[in-house]
Amino acid sequence: MEASLRKQNILTCAKNLFSEKGFYNTQISDIINEARIARGTVYQYFKNKDDIFITLLKNYYEDWLSRVSLDNESMDLKTITPKNYFRHRVKQTLLFLAEDPHLCNIVLRIGIGLQGDLGEIVKQFEQKINITVMNDLILGIKTGNVKKEVDVELIACLISGSLLYTAYHYFVHTNETITDTDIIGLSEKILFTYENIFI
Repeated sequence: MEASLRKQNILTCAKNLFSEKGFYNTQISDIINEARIARGTVYQYFKNKDDIFITLLKNYYEDWLSRVSLDNESMDLKTITPKNYFRHRVKQTLLFLAEDPHLCNIVLRIGIGLQGDLGEIVKQFEQKINITVMNDLILGIKTGNVKKEVDVELIACLISGSLLYTAYHYFVHTNETITDTDIIGLSEKILFTYENIFI
């Protein structure tokens, strides 16, 4: 197996185990057995279990940032309406979270309460969503598309909170099959909830 594929295999096996058993109940030996590799192989790519966990989440955050960007879409930032821009961000975030229930579970449930650097890396995902929403709102105010009186910090917290709780409820907690059409419907409901912030 190629080195990059072997590394990805270790990450995938670890992700599934962290999601099913929790971080503390998953041992390096569990990951080795699941990945069907020799003990030394895992240490060619990672220092320890913490390093695997942190790598998994850092990759997840980078993938999310890429996913919500307009760079890969056929939308022009100069002509897109603020509502369509917000719609895109919400929809892509929900679709992204729905694609990998194991990672969604790790970020929104398993990771809560982890100590030290591990706890901080888990918090970063919510913080990045929150900061992205705040920056979008600030830009909207500057361009005259979002009401000036909007409490940017509060609205950003409400939007990021509703996105993450919606994802947890539908993609982790209920364990029901949800389609892309369902997710688009959820995106529209979230958009409708915050529609009054736009001019």
